[in-house]
Amino acid sequence: MKITMSWKKTRAVFFLLLLLSAHFTQSQTPRKPDVITLRDATQLEVVIQEVDDNFVKYRKLTDPEGPLFSVRKTEIVSIKYGNGDVETFEAVLEVPGYYAPNIPKAPIAKSPSTAVTPKARFQEELQTATPDRLRAVYKYYKGKSKGGMVMGIAGTSAGILMAAIGTGIVVSATDANGNFKSYQDEKRAIRGAWMMIGGFAGAVTFGTVGFVKAGKNGSKATRVRRELIRRNEPITFRISPAYNPVNGYARLALSVQF
Repeated sequence: MKITMSWKKTRAVFFLLLLLSAHFTQSQTPRKPDVITLRDATQLEVVIQEVDDNFVKYRKLTDPEGPLFSVRKTEIVSIKYGNGDVETFEAVLEVPGYYAPNIPKAPIAKSPSTAVTPKARFQEELQTATPDRLRAVYKYYKGKSKGGMVMGIAGTSAGILMAAIGTGIVVSATDANGNFKSYQDEKRAIRGAWMMIGGFAGAVTFGTVGFVKAGKNGSKATRVRRELIRRNEPITFRISPAYNPVNGYARLALSVQF
């Protein structure tokens, strides 16, 4: 009885393994390619993804996860699908549109030469401005240029002065051999060193910002002045009234600067 039960169990396990092996083999069988035959006798072994009214979309067999290609139905003679089905297509007179990757076209970038620079825009505004407007703009940029120059000179001078004071503190805190005289002198020298660093940094920062500001605004003021000269317009004019109570003489003086 035991031998009979063992044989039945062995046979059942054998058939179960056979069924699992067959299922595994079937699941591992790769998909057969679809064959597209074109009207010029070219055959494409592909994996078809979609068939619509006008196009057949597919991916290459060697790159099933790659880009999507398409071919017009008018260029196809027949399709033999991987499952064995065959579909034929009638010939239609149409301009050929050969298969190409279905990739959206990138937008055409505008030429950078067509962009208007701030300098050109400023010049256009000057050419369309009235003389009074030009004089007001000239005065504005001239004042900004002077302010930048003052800022640059003052910032540089203050920074250099602070750095010089810090240098003096460091020098006075050490003896002839370069050693600190006391602990307080060491702390004082550290403060002097920070003053030196801050002074040089301030001189460079404020000096650079101020002089750059002066240069940019001075350049704009010069361009406004040239536009006024081109129009033969005075840059500034001043009316000075005067009255002499002794002889009752009155006058009006006009001062013009080109």
